[in-house]
Amino acid sequence: MTNKPNLQRIRFSDVAQGQRFFDPVSAEYFIKQSESLAAMVTGIGDGTIPDEFESDDIVGIEQ
Repeated sequence: MTNKPNLQRIRFSDVAQGQRFFDPVSAEYFIKQSESLAAMVTGIGDGTIPDEFESDDIVGIEQ
């Protein structure tokens, strides 16, 4: 059994570019690439295909 990390909820706009975050909608981790794009790095994502996020989307970062 694996422990889930303790996640702090923040807005996508507050995530630093290059920072890894958790998206609760897809239940996957992403890395922020720009003010509106991030690439999935878990699951089927290999970090190469960007996905759009709204600045006020709530995501989680590890504490």
